[in-house]
Amino acid sequence: MPRRKDPEITQYTLQNGQTYFRLKTYVGTNPETGKPIKVTRSKLKSRKEAELLRNKLKAQGPAAVANKLEISSKRKTVEEVYSIWLDNMKLEVRGSTLSRFKDTWRNQTQPEFGNNYIDEISPDHIQNYVNSLASKYTTYKSIANQLHRLIRYAIFRHWCENDPFDFVLMPKRSAKQKRDTSHNYYELDELKHFLEVAKDYNLMKYTFFLTVASLGCRRGEALALKWSDIDFDRKTVMIQRTVAKDSDGKKTIDDVKNGVHHMVPMSDNLYQILQEYKQDCNDKEINFEWVFPTKSGSFNWAQQTDLWIKYLYKFDERRCEKWNEEHPNDKKKPLRKITPHGLRHTLATLLYDGHSRITPKDVQYVLGHKTSKTAMEIYTHVTEKQKKDIKGSINNLNF
Repeated sequence: MPRRKDPEITQYTLQNGQTYFRLKTYVGTNPETGKPIKVTRSKLKSRKEAELLRNKLKAQGPAAVANKLEISSKRKTVEEVYSIWLDNMKLEVRGSTLSRFKDTWRNQTQPEFGNNYIDEISPDHIQNYVNSLASKYTTYKSIANQLHRLIRYAIFRHWCENDPFDFVLMPKRSAKQKRDTSHNYYELDELKHFLEVAKDYNLMKYTFFLTVASLGCRRGEALALKWSDIDFDRKTVMIQRTVAKDSDGKKTIDDVKNGVHHMVPMSDNLYQILQEYKQDCNDKEINFEWVFPTKSGSFNWAQQTDLWIKYLYKFDERRCEKWNEEHPNDKKKPLRKITPHGLRHTLATLLYDGHSRITPKDVQYVLGHKTSKTAMEIYTHVTEKQKKDIKGSINNLNF
């Protein structure tokens, strides 16, 4: 008995001689719009495949099919999703964070996925991607996270249905060894030695490093200090801004990290050195608003301090070499190297040694850390007596 003609399934032949089947079927009525839902699918290899596809569509129901059709009609590439997502991020994050997003996109996400439709990214593709990242970068998880955030955003906007990361195993560790930061701080005698070398090296650099070590501020916060932030009468320094990158990667001044503005007491030694340094600036007619300015009077990049400490260590190494040549029986070792940020960690470590009554809350106040409690709570709980204890602790360390 001949097969009954099916008006929804037709056979056609391409110019190259290949034969395919086309399905045009009515699924039902869209429950939201009341409009009929018609689906067309081509290049089906057999009539049986077309029949199975039709049965599957009708089993899913008009609502599910309508949703998929809507997603298909609004298909977006990863690059299109990134562009929309980035516009939203501009309202939520700092310029430096936005710049980091752009760097990750330009160097990693865009070359690998930019032209892909976001609803077609396979788990296998992502697995190979994260494996490759883990073999090259210690920060592989944060790099891969950008793609994951884009996919989650696309799901939220109904541009795709499923998250392929659900079927990806994130490597537990990078094949590249992470830099050891567990010793990125000085003991008290090491700090004193470091500051002695810095004092012989350069007055401005010495004052900068002493400021970071005494106040526990971030290097960007120290570089963003203005003379108006320093109250010599009250012996305090206000930390309220930092050097950062804007969204285009250019140097700018931004609010401090976490938005925690705080007044930190100066040690007696820092007070004296800042006075001497200010007088030196006046004698040289360097009258800029920034405490640690560039030659043109602007503020420095935070990365500039990496060069300062690098050249300071070289200066110390040359001094040690000369000393050791002249005193073969009394050789000196050069300074152990840490980063500028390590001076901040140094103060956090040493504060407890300077005063028996110093508490974690005091250290939190000095460093400007933000926890689950608000900045207002920090100011409320750090009393004037505690501020004196903090200053006393730094003075007792005597650096």
